[in-house]
Parts: sequence; C-alpha cells; structure tokens
Amino acid sequence: MKEHISSKNTAVRHLSELVFHFKELLSDDPDLNWDLPLKIDGDGMDHLALVLDGQEIVFRLVYELKPNINWVGSLDWALSEQCLLVVPKLSRRLLEACKKRRLSVIDLNGRAWIRRKGVLVDRHSLPGRSFNYEQEPRNIFVGKSVRIVRCLLTDRKRVWTQKEIVGRTGASSGLVSRIVQYLIHQGYVEKITPREFRVSDFRELLFTWVRSDHFAKRNHTVRYAGFIGSHGELAMKLRDWAVHHGVSIAHTHWLAAWLRHPYTEPVVTSAYVSRLPDEATLKILGLRQVDEGGKLWLHVPDDEGVFMEVRECREMSLASDAQIYLDLQQTGLRGPDAAAALLEWEGFCKP
Repeated sequence: MKEHISSKNTAVRHLSELVFHFKELLSDDPDLNWDLPLKIDGDGMDHLALVLDGQEIVFRLVYELKPNINWVGSLDWALSEQCLLVVPKLSRRLLEACKKRRLSVIDLNGRAWIRRKGVLVDRHSLPGRSFNYEQEPRNIFVGKSVRIVRCLLTDRKRVWTQKEIVGRTGASSGLVSRIVQYLIHQGYVEKITPREFRVSDFRELLFTWVRSDHFAKRNHTVRYAGFIGSHGELAMKLRDWAVHHGVSIAHTHWLAAWLRHPYTEPVVTSAYVSRLPDEATLKILGLRQVDEGGKLWLHVPDDEGVFMEVRECREMSLASDAQIYLDLQQTGLRGPDAAAALLEWEGFCKP
C-alpha cells in the first residue's frame, strides 16, 4: 500500500485548481492504482484508467466545481460514456444522487464511489485532507446560517425572495445568497424565478439538520423542580413572568409538540428564554434548581435566532415546528415519537 503523504486544508476557487489537486491526489493515492500520466484529448476532458485486480477500467473525467443535484440527475450521456465525476467535496446528498444514477464520483478528499459491472469501490475520505469549494459553507446549521434554514422551514410551500429572508433573519444579503445557492445545489431548494425560490425537499433538509445538531452545545440548560400543578399552569406562569420582565420565550419539546399536534402527553415543560429567572421569581413559582430530572427545563440559546420564528398557539409562544422537531430528537420520554407524529401531520411547517 502506498503511503499517504498529502495533508491539505484548501479552498478550491477555480476549475484549474480542481484539476491540479486531483492529479496530485492520484499520484499519492494510498489505496487505488491509477494509470498515470493522464492523456488529454481535444475537448479538454481527461481520460483516466483504474487498474483493479488486473482489470483496467477507463473513465472519461468530468470536472465540476459546483455540482447540482438536479444536474447530476440529467447526466444520461455521462452514464453511457462511463464517466467519473470529480468534485472538490462530495456531500452526502451528492453521493446519494450519484449512487442512484450509478455514476462514479470522487472528490479531492479521496472520498470515492466507483461502480462498473463487477466492480464496486466505496471509500471514505482520506485522513489529513480537507478540501472544499471556496463559496461552500462549512456548516449551514450554526449561527446566522441556521436562521435562514429555520426561516425557510416555517412555510415549506411558500415562495420566498432573498429580501424577505434578509428581513426576517438579520443575516446579510451575501450570506443569504450563499446559503440559498448551496441549498439549491444540494437539491433542498428550487428556483421558481431568477429572484424567487422555495423549499423542494423539506424532509431531507430537516433530516440533515438533525444529523448535524448537538442540542447541549448550542444551549445552556438549567432544570428546575418543585412546582405543584399542571404543565399548562406552569407554562402560563412562565408566560406572565416573561411578559412582565421583557424576556423572550419560545416553548419547545413535549408541551410545544402537544400544543401543535397532540400525540404524547407533556412530561416536562421546556422553553427557550433570553435569560434565566432570578431567585425572587423562582420563589414565587415555587421552583428550585436541580441537577437531574426536574419538571421545568429552561434553555438559553447561543443564538437569538430561535426567537425570530415564534408562533402563538393557545396563548403560548412556541418555537417553529422544525425547531420543535429537531429538539425532540435528542430526548427520551417518547420525544422521538412525538417528533415523528408532528412530521406526519398535515399542518407541519405550515403557517
């Protein structure tokens, strides 16, 4: 086996850089035996051979800086010509699209899925390599970027404009443009007109958000016990406290899911707040802080964007449907069951 000697952390900006770094990858690939040097034909497309178990498999190389999921789905000619798609970074969505089309693909990080008759290569990224397209966001589910995703999922049928997203999220027009273009390339969002777009695959966008989420890392959570009364009564008292003291509040988890679409009985009152109640308030509410369990969980989020998409339901302020669904995934107490029921409800992620 060849020794992997490359260590990269590079943003790729131009097609020429993609070609250069791909050739560099081939020269020190630790696992796959590529037949070098490359031969370049008249139209500028490289042909490359992979030698595997004595069999030579020839590919026509197709370089793409910004692969679009829909574009991949239209590559009938690429399948007939036995092409190998070369991209800076292979996302999960793009990989799934290539597998569905049986289109071989490789990225600059060494991630490869190669399918030919009698041959299947499915390799993860190589250690020490971290390439990406320069304008591709590293994580769309943090900071102001996730505000854009959350906003889009407040109404999965709505046709949006960039100006509307900027106004609702407080994100810059440049950031909104980059995130929306990325979502379009990944097949989560579709263009309706040059200036209008809407979510085209809300389930996959939501599932991708779930896979990247770490609730404890984005919130400071404090638990309380001691109140004698129903969860609804406790929520009303919290509402009154929040209104009186100018505290932003958005209920989530079980109570919020129950108010939106009753399925499992609330077991804990859980809410995002812009600040925690002081000792005097806790005394009035009959609450004390505890390390485990508790009837009330309050979460102070790292980003205030969660309060930008709040809806009123039965006199309560709730987080957005997508946020509630996300938050329920990492809880016990039948939280995932409540999330699944919410997802299948006709009114989910609608005004």
